[in-house]
Amino acid sequence: MMFTLNGSLLLVACLALIQAAPVPGGSKPPPPQRNDANSLTELWGTEGNKYPTVFIHGLAGWSEQRPILGFLNYWGGATQNLLEVTREQGFTVVAPGVGPLSSNWERACEAFAQLTGTKTDYGVERSVKFGHSRYGEDWTGKAMLPEFAANFKPSAGKVQKINMVGHSMGGPTARMLTHFLTYGSQVEMDACTNTKTVCSPLFWTNKTTSYVNSVLALSGTHQGSQVDDYLHATKGLVNFVKGLFATLVGVNNFNKVDVWDLQLGHWGLDQRPSETFPNYLERVCASPWFLGKSNAFFDLSVAFQSDSLLSFVKNSPDTTYFSVAGRTTNYVFGVALAEITTNLFLIPFANLIGTYSNSSLPALRQYNQEDWRQNDGLVSIASSRSPSSGYKDFNLDMSASSSRDLATTAPARVPQKGTYNYLGELDNVDHAAFLAWFDPIPGLRDDLYVNIMRVIGSVAL
Repeated sequence: MMFTLNGSLLLVACLALIQAAPVPGGSKPPPPQRNDANSLTELWGTEGNKYPTVFIHGLAGWSEQRPILGFLNYWGGATQNLLEVTREQGFTVVAPGVGPLSSNWERACEAFAQLTGTKTDYGVERSVKFGHSRYGEDWTGKAMLPEFAANFKPSAGKVQKINMVGHSMGGPTARMLTHFLTYGSQVEMDACTNTKTVCSPLFWTNKTTSYVNSVLALSGTHQGSQVDDYLHATKGLVNFVKGLFATLVGVNNFNKVDVWDLQLGHWGLDQRPSETFPNYLERVCASPWFLGKSNAFFDLSVAFQSDSLLSFVKNSPDTTYFSVAGRTTNYVFGVALAEITTNLFLIPFANLIGTYSNSSLPALRQYNQEDWRQNDGLVSIASSRSPSSGYKDFNLDMSASSSRDLATTAPARVPQKGTYNYLGELDNVDHAAFLAWFDPIPGLRDDLYVNIMRVIGSVAL
């Protein structure tokens, strides 16, 4: 690999995505509020909810059940499990593992199958359109959330909803899953009718309510990332993928894939028993999957957000959406440059986004230039805040150390359903720092994750 700017960025991406992070920073102080509430439920006048929360990982992520190398947690790194922190506070949380490089559609289908204990069904029309198998891994009898799964059985009783938290690409994956759990898919229902087959409950269009109470996105790629557009423009995606997996999987076990399952079996892209990992990557990168429009690299492009494969997704009017952005750059004279505390591996990406211009991308003109250039090393603030459908400012201090302190900083009004309530940005926090991978000591992100659960747990039923 030539270590030009392009080559260096590709290597940086491999290292960045294993979540190296700087010393944590604090959140941006919200405007002072005047209230004496002891909790968000008291402030907003709600009873809150005790629905289980589903954490959905981002690009190149993995499940809680299969930590990389046997000890690296996606949510917390080598020294802690942030999900356990929330469980110790009495919250019910699960974290399925979805395709690390797959499209949001496929990832939503995979998450649904794991939550409900069913065979992964990607849809009749979708599988024919892209030329892959309709079905993926079978999770029958292994439901992560049996009570939620009961919603889709003939004897279903009271609706059991869920909350969702997504990091990075997990944000738009959660949004797409919420769309299906609200509206279903008429195209898929029609395809099932035409082929006289049974449709996955995920695609049912006769739903009378959303099964998702709230969604909270941590640095969500709602409008893509300019880094992805840069890699497309410079023909750097192939080298990016090869470098990424050679670094993260190959160093541990170059000939096996059981360390990190790419979940591409429905594309006929499982690693063969006698196939070396480099040869496997060559086959993956030359496949219709990699060269097509059903993968993460398509979904993460700013340019492709207006494509009908992505633009059909709508917010649910019955779901409350939240978003949090990270910022690790300073905006000066029209450009955003990485702060000195930015993780070394993310600095080139932060500077790339902070100086990125592309006259062929109308989306970059939707907000002011600063919104698109200020970033967390991989995602701009404009993209982290919300999809292009918009957002409402709803600043509160996500680093608050108690329920009372959190309520003191929160708006007195109830967060609005059907749109993204933007909780603000965390200053000096890069894209990987959200996951606490390289925090100098465990526990520095505990308040953030407990506050996440307090926020979504305070949303009315």
